[in-house]
Amino acid sequence: MNDFKYLYYLTKVDGLGSVRIKRLLEKFNSPEEVFNSAAAELAEVENISIKTAGEILSFKKSFPETEKEYSALLNKLDKMKIGVISYINNDYPELLKKIYDPPLILFYKGSYNKESLANCIGIVGTRKPTDYGRNVSEMFALELSNIGIAVVSGFARGVDTIAHKSVLDNKNSTAVTAAVFGCGVDVIYPPENYERMVSEGVIISEYEPSSIPDAVNFPKRNRVISGISHGVLIIESGVDGGAMITARCALDQSREVFAVPGSIGSKTSSGTNSLIKNSQAKLVENLDDILEEVQNKMLNLALNYKNNGKAKNSVNLDLKGNEKLIYDVILNKTEPLHIDSISEASGLNISDSLVTLLSLEFKGCVEQLPGKRFKAR
Repeated sequence: MNDFKYLYYLTKVDGLGSVRIKRLLEKFNSPEEVFNSAAAELAEVENISIKTAGEILSFKKSFPETEKEYSALLNKLDKMKIGVISYINNDYPELLKKIYDPPLILFYKGSYNKESLANCIGIVGTRKPTDYGRNVSEMFALELSNIGIAVVSGFARGVDTIAHKSVLDNKNSTAVTAAVFGCGVDVIYPPENYERMVSEGVIISEYEPSSIPDAVNFPKRNRVISGISHGVLIIESGVDGGAMITARCALDQSREVFAVPGSIGSKTSSGTNSLIKNSQAKLVENLDDILEEVQNKMLNLALNYKNNGKAKNSVNLDLKGNEKLIYDVILNKTEPLHIDSISEASGLNISDSLVTLLSLEFKGCVEQLPGKRFKAR
């Protein structure tokens, strides 16, 4: 909490910003050390001038007043049961930490778990989807959650709400859904599904509790949706829609961008169609189109967690349907099986077999080896 306290102080220094603070933290061992360093040392950091260094050190005069603000914030967090994660905390989302301007402090309400959000896909789109858009939003959210991939969105009415609700209603999955707010996590805006998100999902925001949903906050919010995700799926958006901002953020962050095509005469699909036309997004028709782009990234990240001792090493044997079918095929084999052999033995096509194997890997039941070979764990 001491590190968080001084990080909070740094965010209150006028004109410092997340990028400069991030660079300071890369040089100094802790936020407190930043305030205890000489101006010349601070000025060695990229984009920190002597003037800026002086402003940082001068801010120490404001410590007594800022201490009162900090204490009031802690009391509010405790009273409202709001959690906090800082950039220097081990629980901070790994992918989000790597973007150019990550939020230094994240507030959350609900069940936050770094591991459960390690493999995310963002789903965003128009506030006024067509029936086609509604059906597609529900389909992809369900299919992603079915194989353990978390769904992230912005909680707005329309595509966002449909995506969140589809995951919450999916009783066959343990995958979570996360909503990124452009206001305080305690500000109920809009009210649909808020209580369910708090009890069954998680709400995240870089804005302090009680912050109002100001229009300028939402473009910044979009960079978090894409930053925490391996890729974002755009479902119905006009060329000037907010979802297009998320797509641009994803491109800037080197994330995958997927788009569902729509009618060439539909203004609701003009944005998604333009992304595809300009080769800025991959046209997707089904889950496989997404998985073939992000599967290896997700599995590598999951493996890193396991190697670092941050992932559960238990095997979930509560398997049904295709998962049980595939697992039974490879369970007692002394040698790893190639995907072709698994497909033949199970009677499932290769595409369905790969999707099922991915789900089994997330559950810790199966290990993938080079050459598309698999063995039970």
